[in-house]
Amino acid sequence: MKGLLLKDTYVTVKYCKNMLIFSLIFIAVSFIAKENILFMLLPLIVSGEIPCALLGLDEQFKWTKYSGALPYSAAQIVSAKYLFGPLYQAFTAVIVFIALIIRVNTIGDVTLLSGAQMIGGVFVISLILPALCLPCCFAFGNVKGRIANIIVMLGLMTVIWNFIPEGEIPDFTAFPVWIVFACAAVIYALSWLISISVYVRRNVKD
Repeated sequence: MKGLLLKDTYVTVKYCKNMLIFSLIFIAVSFIAKENILFMLLPLIVSGEIPCALLGLDEQFKWTKYSGALPYSAAQIVSAKYLFGPLYQAFTAVIVFIALIIRVNTIGDVTLLSGAQMIGGVFVISLILPALCLPCCFAFGNVKGRIANIIVMLGLMTVIWNFIPEGEIPDFTAFPVWIVFACAAVIYALSWLISISVYVRRNVKD
């Protein structure tokens, strides 16, 4: 498993660095467009794309076929994506939190507590995104799965954009934090199990 995670790390650094660049651009824009803090949160949504992007690269470079000759089970190959995703998203969340601290001490339009609540809320959403899309990617391949991925991402971003108009701060304290994260964890775990199941069946058919 460690080898699979290292492989995904190397691939991310080499081929997915544009996502990090775009994330930094979004954060920079959030300081320019001071009236809307949403731009600072967009990198967290974008980070939810990384597992599907890595799966697409695996198919592009024929890794999915090559991996059959290696001592990795289908469950391990799927699990690597589900483990690497939250790790990358947590890394992105740290960058966003650092930007939040800078914003609190410069612009001062948000408190550290409310900003942290926003980051936590959007982090949960960024976990749900791959949870909805990865089963499709593992079941039908990256091309068809990406269509579902794009639809889900656009839908989520549209909802969030309308949910936080004019830079208003949403109330993420409406429900206990542990309930929100527990629900997200259950959805993610179910998606994980479904992806393993459909990927095993797909390999058997192939």
